[in-house]
Parts: sequence; C-alpha cells; structure tokens
Amino acid sequence: MTDPALEALLAAHVGLLEGAVAVPGPAWTACHLEGFVFAAFAGGVAEFRLGETVSAAALRTPDTKVSARGAGWVRFAPRRLDAHARDRAIAWFESAWRHADAELAGDADEPDVDEDGPDDEDDDEGDGPAT
Repeated sequence: MTDPALEALLAAHVGLLEGAVAVPGPAWTACHLEGFVFAAFAGGVAEFRLGETVSAAALRTPDTKVSARGAGWVRFAPRRLDAHARDRAIAWFESAWRHADAELAGDADEPDVDEDGPDDEDDDEGDGPAT
C-alpha cells in the first residue's frame, strides 16, 4: 500500500515553483509549466518527467519503476513517506520542473516525449497510465 501523503506534499510544493500549475483531472493531478506536463500525482503515486539521464539514476532507488508515460518518466510509489522518500519526491519534482523549463527554452539535450502518457489522446488532464 502507498502513502497518500505524497499527494499532499506535492500539491503544497507546486506553488513554490515559478510558473508551475497543478491541474486536477479525473484520475491524476497534472503539473504544467506553460502547458508542458512535467509531473502527475494521485494518492500515493507520483510520476516525474526527469529526462533520460536523471531517470536512469532515479530508477536505482527504492519504490521506483519505469512509467508507462514514456522515456524519461519515472513512477514513484513509496510504501511509507519517510524523510528519505519526501526528499526524493521533492528533488525529483523540482528536477522535472527544471527539465520542463529547459525543454521550453530549447536547452534540453533529449528529444521530447508524449507527456500525457500512452493511453491518453489529446488529454491535457494528465490522467496517465493505469496502475
């Protein structure tokens, strides 16, 4: 079982990131920067668009796996939101936001991927993959 406090942590943190907006959807809350989805969360699960390099490192930590949203996306579902899990969630959330900013500025080295996930068609809600 995952810890739903993750959703509250990220919802509170989105207001600290310049230009970031959280858009609740029927299944997920999607976080956007100028329309670019960089994270999504629901209950005790969060998905972050970290880019290829950072996501490869993130996948070597507990409670992570590849997200069905595409390359560079990591799914994080901590069983318990202890201090380490909170630190990772916030660090990855901020990293995803910075990555989105770099993409928007044309500074990112990595190709753009579908930020809504494979099972969404023109859906900016960020509903994302099924669990």
